[in-house]
Amino acid sequence: MRLLAFLLCALIVCGCGSSDSSTIITPNDDTQPATSTTAVTVSMPNPVDPEQTDDGSVAGTAAFSETHKEHDDSELVAELLDRIQQLRIATTPTELAEAKSDRRERNQKIVRLASHALQLTVERTSKQKYFKQAVGHLLEARMQLALSGLKEDADQLYADVQALNERDPMSEAAAEGVFYLARFAHTKARLVGHSNPVWFENFSRWAREFSDRFPQQEQRAISLLFGAGRSCEMHSAVSVDETAASRLMAEAELCYRTLAHQFGNTSQGREATAVLRRMSLPGRTISQFAGPTLSGKYVDCENFRNLVTVIYFWDSRNTEFQQNMLPLLRQADEVSSNRLQFVGVNLDEDESLAREFHEHEGLPGEQIFFSKETQRSWNSPLIRFWGVSRCPSVWFIDREGTVRAVDVGASQLVAEMRKLFP
Repeated sequence: MRLLAFLLCALIVCGCGSSDSSTIITPNDDTQPATSTTAVTVSMPNPVDPEQTDDGSVAGTAAFSETHKEHDDSELVAELLDRIQQLRIATTPTELAEAKSDRRERNQKIVRLASHALQLTVERTSKQKYFKQAVGHLLEARMQLALSGLKEDADQLYADVQALNERDPMSEAAAEGVFYLARFAHTKARLVGHSNPVWFENFSRWAREFSDRFPQQEQRAISLLFGAGRSCEMHSAVSVDETAASRLMAEAELCYRTLAHQFGNTSQGREATAVLRRMSLPGRTISQFAGPTLSGKYVDCENFRNLVTVIYFWDSRNTEFQQNMLPLLRQADEVSSNRLQFVGVNLDEDESLAREFHEHEGLPGEQIFFSKETQRSWNSPLIRFWGVSRCPSVWFIDREGTVRAVDVGASQLVAEMRKLFP
């Protein structure tokens, strides 16, 4: 019997064929990444045979296990884990193609060694420490192989996580599996998300899956939720596909809501609450928006009436603001025929930089700047209360003081402004 096949059979004994959507893993390739955790039938690809020998990998595993199954295998397991560690820190060739081949070969060896360690520890309570380590090594190697872009490698990653879930869906090993699927989706989103934004949705859904099932792993859950929420939000803001942008913003809101609900007393949970406050602004009358200005005046949202108000967030060293947004704001100011009023919110830490840039560039409107150093830049009371996460960005307030849009980038600025003057 092939070793990993034996392991998978042992893992699947508990819960095989479950239709619980919380424990179903959906394998897919790059063109169709998993987009939900709906119950499906998962096929188990034929695993790499760990009994094959090559350059120091394990040989004669079945015979060894049969002969020594009643003996203490701690030393052998420790040796297997040590060999895995040595493979991880081995020097990588400098030439790109050779390095890629070397990494793949090493990860395949790690899969075989970790699989052997798993068979020796899976049903032994006294060796659960080694079992957890082997699971981690196996999943890390599987993920690295899956990132190479081969469908069968991605399928095998999903299949191994499926097996861990069906063995015990609430175990640490199952948690490790879901965590690695979230990491895999996150990495794929960073690599190909611009052309295939479904990977950002995948990241969001695995992050929420992890937090729902394993809230006791608080730091991991918080990190995944906040990372997925922010990733979806940021990519939505720059997406030219309105449908994709809407879907990503919905995913971002789900992550922030989960974070605020489950971990509201943490700093990330409080920030998520602030982000949700900002996201809910469109369609509402603006309130709690005020601050001192560089000119010594005071801006209060009670004065946002009768004219359309353009609030823009900026800092003096931001090239996107200088090159893309500021010219559009100036143009809008010139042609507005006094139908617009502008309010800038500066995010510089150095007051002299903010003043110099404002005076040199002649920015439209008053510029909110808090004199206390502890309230500058991203620590501004306005930034923190409204969970502002993007600079530069623009908010639009209509003549009645109702927020019409937030988080508008330079590319959407003209189109959003036209909506205010039909």
